[in-house]
Amino acid sequence: MELIIARVKQGDMVAFNALIDEHKAMAFTLAIKLLKNREDAEEVTQDAFVKAYKNISQFEGKSKFSTWLYTIVYNTALTRLRKKQISIQELDSHTVENSAEASESSASWNTLRKDERSSYIQQALHRLVEEDQVVITLFYLNENSLVEICEITGWELSNVKVRLHRARKRLLAQLEKLLDTEVRSLL
Repeated sequence: MELIIARVKQGDMVAFNALIDEHKAMAFTLAIKLLKNREDAEEVTQDAFVKAYKNISQFEGKSKFSTWLYTIVYNTALTRLRKKQISIQELDSHTVENSAEASESSASWNTLRKDERSSYIQQALHRLVEEDQVVITLFYLNENSLVEICEITGWELSNVKVRLHRARKRLLAQLEKLLDTEVRSLL
């Protein structure tokens, strides 16, 4: 990776295209989780790659390139949201209420095939607020560490931990609702 970045710093577009190919899917995923609009997400992703190319000399290698790039994507998406005057909501504290129902949902969950699970996870994820989607996406889908999420989002470590914890709970609650609805429709 260091060699590719060094080549990009020297103006090698082929090397930069390799970076784009490696990171475009996750950059787009992050953008669409925030913007909820495919066209805006595509534009933000492109803008972020242009910004990354123009500012590649500022990348010092203190963090992973992906962390640096996703920070640019994240900030570009937030700027787009601000321009559209869409406010990002603060996370509310929700708890999973009836543990017996949670156990029933867990049993149902274990019987689903992998592709069905993936579909339910995506549906539940889309029902979450943007910040929950971002933190879940960065941590689980992109496998960023908590520290990397701090770098990308600008949130404090304690804030990331709380947001991730609450986002997991809300994701579980959404999955339980989806499964409950599905089970009731079968009866």
